[in-house]
Amino acid sequence: MTEQQLTEYVKELQIIQKEIEYTDNSDLQSLILLLSKRLVLVGKISASLSGDYKRIYARRKQMHAEAYIRATKNKAAMAELAIVEIREKEAEAYEDMKRWNNAFDSTKEEINALKYKVKVGIADGSGQNF
Repeated sequence: MTEQQLTEYVKELQIIQKEIEYTDNSDLQSLILLLSKRLVLVGKISASLSGDYKRIYARRKQMHAEAYIRATKNKAAMAELAIVEIREKEAEAYEDMKRWNNAFDSTKEEINALKYKVKVGIADGSGQNF
């Protein structure tokens, strides 16, 4: 995913989040629909960032191997020193990936909680507006 696509998805998420905030909490059907839209976007972002993390990880492993092969002495130490900067990038990518994975899981939980509320409301007769 390009940086521009990522930015567009985040903008769409912000719009959806505002709609969620302005939706009446008793309108469970609309909330579930909006949260489902949010889940799709968060899933796309999460998947993209997971791919970024894996690409950085693969690049780090490659750089480590190349530095190890080039080194004449202290091969392991030289290889580790060669990848210090990319380890930082990898850590940042991992943080981003985890944050969006957590957002994905949280959104799924919100949807499930609302669906359960609908189910209970229908079962006890209080949810005739669903």
